[in-house]
Amino acid sequence: MIIIWILLILLFVSFGMIVFIGAPYVPTDNQAIEGIFSVLKIRKGSTVVDLGSGDGRVLMSASKHGYKAIGYELNPVLALVSKYRLREYPKAKVVITDYWKADLSKADVVFIFSAAPYMHRLNEKFKNELKPGTVVISYAFSFESKKIDQKIGPANIYIF
Repeated sequence: MIIIWILLILLFVSFGMIVFIGAPYVPTDNQAIEGIFSVLKIRKGSTVVDLGSGDGRVLMSASKHGYKAIGYELNPVLALVSKYRLREYPKAKVVITDYWKADLSKADVVFIFSAAPYMHRLNEKFKNELKPGTVVISYAFSFESKKIDQKIGPANIYIF
């Protein structure tokens, strides 16, 4: 019984407490992800970074389309799920860390499914860290001070 309580506490901390640092885990629709990568004109071999990579579904899709994929996930349970799911994709990896600490200087594409309260701070991070021409895919949320360059379903596409 003690083990069950310990596991429940760990799950609560892994999923519940993350809300105070970033957005909660909400899985991105697989069809939407596939549609985004099918429509976007991104050169093969580009580096796709997923901030808050959750269960790794964006990383899997990026890998299937021929991109190098790096995910940053703070939740260790989700990061382990991702690592397991990505075992057949050698060009994909997950780093267990807070995405605010992620180095974005080598990213060609950044995928983010965050929450409205964090969009301004993300915009500042992107302006300071991304190289010119980096594509940012913001799923469901937009940057108030930046014009959307393209819209694919629920995704807002920006060129930084």
